[in-house]
Amino acid sequence: MKTIDRKSLTVRAATCVLLLFSCFYMYDFYKCLSGFIANGFREPLVMLPMILAFLLPVLCFLAFFYDFYVRALHPVVKAIYSVLVALYAMTDLALIFCNIDLYASNNALGVYDALPGIVLHFPYDMIIVLTALALLQIFNLVAGNRKGTRAGAFLEGIKQRGSFKIRVIEYLALCVLAIMVFIFTGAAVCATFTAFENAFYDFRYLFLVIWVMLVPMANLIMLALKPEKVAQQKRTKLTVLGAWIGGNLLFGLLFLILELTYPDFIVHIGKPLFLIAFSVSLPIEPGIILGIMALGTLVAAIRMIMVAAKRNERA
Repeated sequence: MKTIDRKSLTVRAATCVLLLFSCFYMYDFYKCLSGFIANGFREPLVMLPMILAFLLPVLCFLAFFYDFYVRALHPVVKAIYSVLVALYAMTDLALIFCNIDLYASNNALGVYDALPGIVLHFPYDMIIVLTALALLQIFNLVAGNRKGTRAGAFLEGIKQRGSFKIRVIEYLALCVLAIMVFIFTGAAVCATFTAFENAFYDFRYLFLVIWVMLVPMANLIMLALKPEKVAQQKRTKLTVLGAWIGGNLLFGLLFLILELTYPDFIVHIGKPLFLIAFSVSLPIEPGIILGIMALGTLVAAIRMIMVAAKRNERA
């Protein structure tokens, strides 16, 4: 295997790991936010540092993904981004240390065990992550974002820009969608390990976990990949787009069947997956997933029609 291929595989594998961590952190953000809402927005000085801490790594991942896989950020934008992230991280660290006794006591009591951390639990995991992000941005300002430095040359050499052909406005819209998708994926992965016994009491729970874990992420990936623009035969493009539509319709039909045969099944078994819905007694998360499926199906259908209408493309 060529060196460039090994580099590419390594970078993509690292991206997948960062993506998984982003899903966990977004889920932590989601849990803290839902608890904050459920408690009537009490104790903001305690909850907001936690919420902000879990959000920052996700925002950094989205910026990293654009710079590595879409196109280069303007040097001025990079510098502003690094300064803002460093200030964000250091400010949140200061807020965490203002309440460090409370957080440490809660950690010792196991209060934060339900927040999936990387090896450690809050606040120790986020102290490490926020410190690392602040130092990384300082490094980027000093060397990483500068041409002519070894660090800058190395980073430019491993970036795979052009892998995703996405315009800026389109990417911003996908970021909003990605934030919601990360929440669902993180919730489903965590629910698989913490509440999978629900599947033994009600098989519908297994459907919910698969639906929440795979369907939103699959739609996000397909929206970003744009299979109709990949250099392949027309028949292959139509097959991929058709499978995208078919998958959404299949899961939509299964959801409808379960909802009609057992209207309260989400109420009885869905709490580990839909925390905000249970906090406000509204089906917010299921509605968002169905909306993502509808959006993906509509976009796939439009793209399928456009591909089919092209006469000069190889069949």
